[in-house]
Amino acid sequence: MVFISTQEKSQLNNMIENADLIFILSHIFQLLGWAFLPLLMLPIMYFLFSKNQFLKSLSFGIVSTIDTFNYYIGEIVKWLLPLMVLTISFSIFALSIFGKSWTKLFETSEYFHASVIMLGAASTLLAGKHVRVDIFYSKMNNISRSLVEIIGFYSLLLPVCIIILWNSQSFVRSSWMILEGSSEIDGIKGEFLLKTLIPIFSVLMIIQGLSISLRAVMYILRHEKPLLPLNFDDTFINENSFKLILILIVYKNLRTYTKIEYHA
Repeated sequence: MVFISTQEKSQLNNMIENADLIFILSHIFQLLGWAFLPLLMLPIMYFLFSKNQFLKSLSFGIVSTIDTFNYYIGEIVKWLLPLMVLTISFSIFALSIFGKSWTKLFETSEYFHASVIMLGAASTLLAGKHVRVDIFYSKMNNISRSLVEIIGFYSLLLPVCIIILWNSQSFVRSSWMILEGSSEIDGIKGEFLLKTLIPIFSVLMIIQGLSISLRAVMYILRHEKPLLPLNFDDTFINENSFKLILILIVYKNLRTYTKIEYHA
């Protein structure tokens, strides 16, 4: 017969309650995911019903919101990079000079590294800075690039991210149920938070891919697009807008030159 102390019984009850709560929350997130699924067809619907003002306004608002959201996430997580460098440098310095090593300090750099990659990937996609084998894309016109972005979203990015999201939910849920920590005794007790970055990464990439696809449709239809964040290049810049910008620049320079000649 096994006797369980009052403290152990209390801990066991807390674990059961925590598991039930995590189970309920995971199903709520699943329902939210299924509810969001029809929005992924918005670029196609927008293209087919381009004269619908509601779809036009909805698409404009979604693109603006997603781009701004992922931009600021990228701006925040980028500050983890110098912290990661400092953490690794201090770990190496302490080990080589004093012979001291701290597991938590080493694992902190891993947490920083994972956070930058997982949370900053969507912002990097927005900026168009992911590594790509650019053989044909750079030689295409903007219409062809727009079609490539739309096809790429539905044939590659979306399926891969959905597979990652679907396969990660079980072990992320299990990790949260036991509040999984480091395998090291003196490690960080936050392994469950680290694993949570995987589904978050998938969601951020999906919504950013949706935004880029909507921008591509807006370019094809010659509709107005939301402005990109500062220092970000627009892949689908409207040719007429580009010509207008050039005309304005030339006009401004000619006007300045004329004033100089007049005063001279």
